Amino acid sequence: MASVKKYANAGIPTHYECSLHGLLANDHEPQLRTRLEALCGDTEAAHRELHHEISCIPCVETPIGPLRREDHVLRLRIEMDPKDPLNEEKYTNTICLLGHPEPRSGRGASVRPAIFAQVFSGNAAQFLSLLGYKYNSEFVRKGYWFLYRSIFKVIVSQIYRLEEEGNVQSAQPADPQGSWIVQVVADAMSQEQVPRMCEQLDELKALFEDFVELVVVDHAFLENRIPYNN
Repeated sequence: MASVKKYANAGIPTHYECSLHGLLANDHEPQLRTRLEALCGDTEAAHRELHHEISCIPCVETPIGPLRREDHVLRLRIEMDPKDPLNEEKYTNTICLLGHPEPRSGRGASVRPAIFAQVFSGNAAQFLSLLGYKYNSEFVRKGYWFLYRSIFKVIVSQIYRLEEEGNVQSAQPADPQGSWIVQVVADAMSQEQVPRMCEQLDELKALFEDFVELVVVDHAFLENRIPYNN
């Protein structure tokens, strides 16, 4: 049986993820990295990232009706050591619940609630099965990230699809042009902190405008609803 971190009052704290996204052409990536090194420290400030993310949906489909809106995708995020990606002893498993984003809020960033529960022991995939969830899709994300002002995480990564289910060694680039996804993310620990975080994120756009346009993603693309057929 897997075990997850326990919190006081039997609740896992909800954060509010505030973010901006952009698409970076492959030939602009070196210049952006140089800019990030100048803003965040030096060449040692970069953190390599290698994630295998599996999305899971309920095994039993909720009947058509209002209750369907309460169904969510759960994500198992497996963080691997980039230097030793096949060593499962070094994996960090986290179950992620990303809530519905604010619709057309007029804020300077996308905002959605986010809950993360780290699995400290046992089989995380089996634990999700016991919760009544089954495999839906998966991808691998490779790249790096910088921390700016100790608050803003700037993630520069590429998405890979898996040719063989569950086999990270079969990962192939999802975009043949080699484009990079740029995400600038800040966590607000309460709803009261959200407006200020969004304002600061909006101000950060100018730091990267020479390389990538950071935008507020339409909330429809960030919805976390189950992909039912009807």
